[in-house]
Amino acid sequence: MVCVSWYGWVTLPSDARVPIHFGVTYNNFVPKRLGLIVHPGAGALVYVISIVVSHSAANGSKSAPRAILLIVMGVLLIVQLGAIRVARRRAGA
Repeated sequence: MVCVSWYGWVTLPSDARVPIHFGVTYNNFVPKRLGLIVHPGAGALVYVISIVVSHSAANGSKSAPRAILLIVMGVLLIVQLGAIRVARRRAGA
């Protein structure tokens, strides 16, 4: 996700606005810098939460939290790629 943010940082114009799907309303458009930081930040938050949940489960399989982590991180990555694509279209790049 950090590499995708770097790609967006390099390829998007400086005045681009990136959509994020977090917050009070859906599809908030924020400045490029904030938009490219929020997505990896959300991924890091999900990763920390999954570690806490897997360690707090005393008895149980650890493969289920790992599978859920991979699915959620994959979805976040796809959302981030889509956000960069939308920002590029709106900026006319």
